[in-house]
Amino acid sequence: MMRYYSCDSHVVEAAEIYDGLVDRFGSKAPYISKELDGKSGTWLMLPDGMRSVPVGRLGIAGASLDDPATHERIAMGYDGFNPGVMDPVARLEEQKTDGIVGEVMYPSLSMFTFAVPDPEVRDAAFRQHNDWIVDYCSVDRDRLIGVGCLPLPDVERAIAEIDRSSAKGVRGFAIPTHIDPVKPYCHPDFDPFWARAEEYGLPLTMHIFTGQTLDGGLPEHWGTPGGHLKGYTLAHTTAVNTMIDIICGGVTERFPKLKLVISEYETGWVAHTLQRLDHAAYRTPWEVSDELTMKPSEYFDRNFWVTFEDDKEGIATREAIGVKNLLWGNDYPHHDSIWPNSRPILDDILSNVPELEREQMVWGNVMDLYELDPQKLPAFS
Repeated sequence: MMRYYSCDSHVVEAAEIYDGLVDRFGSKAPYISKELDGKSGTWLMLPDGMRSVPVGRLGIAGASLDDPATHERIAMGYDGFNPGVMDPVARLEEQKTDGIVGEVMYPSLSMFTFAVPDPEVRDAAFRQHNDWIVDYCSVDRDRLIGVGCLPLPDVERAIAEIDRSSAKGVRGFAIPTHIDPVKPYCHPDFDPFWARAEEYGLPLTMHIFTGQTLDGGLPEHWGTPGGHLKGYTLAHTTAVNTMIDIICGGVTERFPKLKLVISEYETGWVAHTLQRLDHAAYRTPWEVSDELTMKPSEYFDRNFWVTFEDDKEGIATREAIGVKNLLWGNDYPHHDSIWPNSRPILDDILSNVPELEREQMVWGNVMDLYELDPQKLPAFS
């Protein structure tokens, strides 16, 4: 019997994750507002006019943006969500609706907090996020795995927070996909963080929309990943850039047990990128760390995982990517989630995939990555 576990879903954080931040930090802090220039809805307000995010759009899985009723739900904010978005007990029932038995859940609101400029504000907000996610998952820690957030590029604060939150039970962390290229992740200043992360053995994820800036480091004429045609289409290049820094800068050579996930960029780009990166390392070896003992693609195979939702192109090239490196996710409860139709969609995109490979991508790989015991999970399918 085939079972399914989503390795890319989301929580939508309660407004309380920002409680008290404005009192402490004033205009440097993000906050939740019930008002925005006369528009109805609930809004995440980022500091210093960076941007406003409609909270109601983050929890409407199963609804179509072409339906006017959907926009009425969005205007309701938290009140327009499916019950399980905020109630973890109800969420377990909504997993059944989609035919799955568990979820790894990334942030929603906190994705944008990575771009808050003040490191002290980021740190405080992520502490509150991480405390909240531990409580949310407490109803069933095998079926609900909440991903915490770490305030990189501040190495000292990130180490303190991985220590604190891991002790509380957080089982994986999001880090910014994009940081200032003046000091990339392969800079030796980051080595104490990579060493601590390797010690814990917990997955570190670079998820779409998480970056030190909201533009994801993309060129201005591309626009942002969240708001523009080119920015969204080319968003994966942010992750490619960082992956190259980590691999070719020697991070995965120095810290061979790191577990790194690239999430929600789909996977059709991966096989070609790895082939081209290996060839580039051959053509321009002076740009590759002298420490490397393997080809870049071999470090990817050992240290990286990527998630897909409904990506036929990635599945078609799965052998070049590595079947063991692929993780499926339904993106619940975001508006482009395939919930509650994950099973028929997977039946379609995996129709020519041998059963053992299918089982590995929708179940086995996440069991291994998060060290889950299948015996503790329900058997419905």
